[in-house]
Amino acid sequence: MISLSSVASEPAHESDDVRTTDAAAHPSCYSVTIFTQRWKDVRDFYVHLLSANVVSERVDRYCEMEVGGLPICIRQCEHGEMVSYFHLYVSMKHRENTLAELRRRGIIVTSVGPYTNFRDPEGRVIKLSEERTIVS
Repeated sequence: MISLSSVASEPAHESDDVRTTDAAAHPSCYSVTIFTQRWKDVRDFYVHLLSANVVSERVDRYCEMEVGGLPICIRQCEHGEMVSYFHLYVSMKHRENTLAELRRRGIIVTSVGPYTNFRDPEGRVIKLSEERTIVS
């Protein structure tokens, strides 16, 4: 968890509470950017296989989308950026058609515990479960 505190204009005394409860002090994530060298393949993978909703795009440069409520931006690597790596966890009640299409396209699908695993065109792991999985 990230906690933010306002910066006091004068040094605070030990008894002073400089923390703020103002809603403006709480960050809000509006996008996670995936840098890719295979823009079209990666964009089509998320849009056509994972049913991402395209919000805006500039072809061959960037595509802003939502995947299961998560704002994601696919960007073509430029100016020396490296390909991004992460694991994406997605829950989907009725997965059969999606998994059948992955297999039809030759994508390796494995199961470990509650997750069905596969990779996007650049090797990023997608973990698909029927429900949100909380590890305790």
